[in-house]
Amino acid sequence: MESAFSPPEAKRRRSDERPLAITCTPCRARKIKCDSAKPTCDNCGRNPAECIYPVKLKPGLRAGTGVDMARRIEQLEERIAGYEARLGAQEAGLASVAAWRAEVGGLALPLPTPAPAAFSFDLAPPSAPTPGLAALATISPAPSGASFRDPHVLPPDDVVRDLVALYYAHIAPWAPILPPQEDAPPWGIVVYAIVVVTLRLSDDPRIANKAGLKAAAKSHVLSHAIESTSIASVQALALLALDLIGSEQGPSSWGILALLTRSAVHLGLVAEDEGAGASAPRVPSNLTRASIIPPAHDWREDEARRRLFWLIFSLDRYACASTGWDFALPDFDIRRRLPSADSIWAGGEWHAAPLFQPVLHRGAHPHPEELSPMAYLVEAADLLGRAHSLQSRVVEHDSRDVESRKDMVLTLTAAARRWFASVPAIPGAMGLVIAGVYHATLLKLNAYYAFPALSNAPVEPYAATCAESAAALAALVADARALGFRQASSPLFIWSAWVAARVLFINAFLAHQAAPGEQFEAILDALREMAAYWSLANQYVKLLERAKRKWAAGTPANTDPNPSLPDAIHVLLDLRRTAYSAVGVTDATPHVSPPDVNLSHLPAWAVQPLLGDLHNWFDLPAGLFADQ
Repeated sequence: MESAFSPPEAKRRRSDERPLAITCTPCRARKIKCDSAKPTCDNCGRNPAECIYPVKLKPGLRAGTGVDMARRIEQLEERIAGYEARLGAQEAGLASVAAWRAEVGGLALPLPTPAPAAFSFDLAPPSAPTPGLAALATISPAPSGASFRDPHVLPPDDVVRDLVALYYAHIAPWAPILPPQEDAPPWGIVVYAIVVVTLRLSDDPRIANKAGLKAAAKSHVLSHAIESTSIASVQALALLALDLIGSEQGPSSWGILALLTRSAVHLGLVAEDEGAGASAPRVPSNLTRASIIPPAHDWREDEARRRLFWLIFSLDRYACASTGWDFALPDFDIRRRLPSADSIWAGGEWHAAPLFQPVLHRGAHPHPEELSPMAYLVEAADLLGRAHSLQSRVVEHDSRDVESRKDMVLTLTAAARRWFASVPAIPGAMGLVIAGVYHATLLKLNAYYAFPALSNAPVEPYAATCAESAAALAALVADARALGFRQASSPLFIWSAWVAARVLFINAFLAHQAAPGEQFEAILDALREMAAYWSLANQYVKLLERAKRKWAAGTPANTDPNPSLPDAIHVLLDLRRTAYSAVGVTDATPHVSPPDVNLSHLPAWAVQPLLGDLHNWFDLPAGLFADQ
């Protein structure tokens, strides 16, 4: 039968009969669920005129997709160029490791000589946008034991044994990656790293030159890690990273973390081994990844590898939250089981703990007694990472975007609270670290919205959450003092205490109080004491004490708007400054008048001239890099 429509009319009729989208235009713009009711959905009930269901688009790429992809490729190329520059500086430093040894303590130490390898190969394409790639691009599959040569820089064996005992007594409780074992000379590479990280805890008079010993042992670990590939090398690097994040060192040293995370990926630590009962790593079907290390020969070694990865994961999340970096270990790549209880680790039978799942996507653990306390540290670090990801997203000053972000903050806060309520009582330093990271995460999430713009009244429930978590951290500091800061202090706990101190200072300052208060003083005193073991705390103390002195000098007594507050208070209040530039700044922040628009939906930080942006609020202090 001949069609009643001409070809153009038939084409137009088919277009008119295309199905409609299941989500209306306003719901799609607000990124909320639409019930698809016609003619007006429930969300648009107050304004039916806006509820429009567009025609479904034809299959295929949307307009502008090619331009967006080109832009993303350009951004990746810029990141690669940045990584190459950073790695070039790091490789130049490693090339001069012999000179470092000769300079420190008059020690002339030979470099470890790697064993000859049958072949070498590229682990990843040169274009892979990953830090640490150049350092690991060409690597020998020979076992690292053959390439290890003891340079004999360690003190007498009895002193080394005492330092190893300090590790198991004061660091292993919150970084339990090494099983208790009897080490004996000649000392392996892990013992050199143990010496580096535990010298801060030793007051042994037999160690005359701590700085020279630490520098020599650290240089040996770094050169060995570059020239060989083994689980022992990565364990040693992880211990160096613990020393790094708790010390006053510059950006060039953060290459250790880049090397550590890439080593974890290259050695296959990100995913469970097929032999351990987990699913295989996700790799393209037409690509077989080279095996760098053999499978674990027993259960204890398999669990040691698992715990090593989770420590690296926790350090990655902490480093990103405190510096603003992107994750080196993305969530979608991780397919690992949680650490098992110490009693199970000590046994010889293989055990399959639950696979890691984000707290937002799972219920309570069915058998918590089978999990190591480290499993809860992993989950706390995951929550911290998710808070960091949420705050890293740029939000336009639009009321709908701000309200959507507030909803996400409340959702993540509620999930974190449910999780923490299910965490069993964990004694000692590990329990302090877990609780500290949890409360610091809530402070990061809620402090942004605790005080609204153009109003002195705090907004609930954000302000109440901040007050509760700050008080909880002050109580944790008291518990740590009772336990002893030599055992209870750690870089992650120190950072958590700093977050609480800064929130307490700003809240008190905005409330026009006479002083920061008792909780602030308690945390400041604790940071001062913990600085004896981890010099990271000393930088926080300097910043807080300087701001406190300026406050006591009478600055807040002036009720008039003052765009020239002392720099010490700007360090804490002017949140537009990154922490790297917080120390040693002499120029006052220029006064910026807020725009003449309705700003009631924005947080105070967005409009008050002295508060700026909160995105970099919790960074590491600039004093870490003042001498670089």
